[in-house]
Amino acid sequence: MIHNLLHTLPVSLIFCTIVMGFLLMYERKKHAREAKRRENNFWQRENEANFTRRKDISQLPYIKIPYDTLPFIQNAHGEIAEYQKELLSFKDSKLLNLSGMSNTDLKLMYGVANLPELSQYDEACTAMYRTIANLGSNLAKEGYHSEAIAFLEFGLEAGSDISRNFYILADEYANAGRYDDIAGLIEHARTLTSPMKASILNNLQDKYQKSLP
Repeated sequence: MIHNLLHTLPVSLIFCTIVMGFLLMYERKKHAREAKRRENNFWQRENEANFTRRKDISQLPYIKIPYDTLPFIQNAHGEIAEYQKELLSFKDSKLLNLSGMSNTDLKLMYGVANLPELSQYDEACTAMYRTIANLGSNLAKEGYHSEAIAFLEFGLEAGSDISRNFYILADEYANAGRYDDIAGLIEHARTLTSPMKASILNNLQDKYQKSLP
């Protein structure tokens, strides 16, 4: 029996090695075909996008900052004054949240000629989100808690996915005993498409658990 085993073992090993070799070769070719298919699809869409005519973008969901209702601090100084001034500088800017859309997507949907304008509106929107988060942070730090909440809530309503906007607002809710609102933030975060979604959710869930009485 031992003699037979010694004769059959090398054959089994050779057979397994051959099978594994074929499987590896198959997987490599499969991945290569898939990569080639994705590349071809990309260039096909890109070529189509570069010939898409300009479309009307006047009715897109531009973000309006409610300057009349946001609680700006009168006679503010320091960083609060700086960020309030920065936020006011967006008054004449068109703001459009295009996160999650590639340049190819934008060209296909709205025409290649509109890409520079749309990119400008998206960049301005991202800058506005950062300003809101910075302003909310400094308001909270200086004890303007209700004002901080108002600005940070607007940031999220306007589509911000900046993690600090979520975290500072959650802290303000916790300090005010508004635990249900932290739960609401968690539900809001579940709708994000940002790469930071998982991190934001984990942080908010941790804050929620620690804030409960």
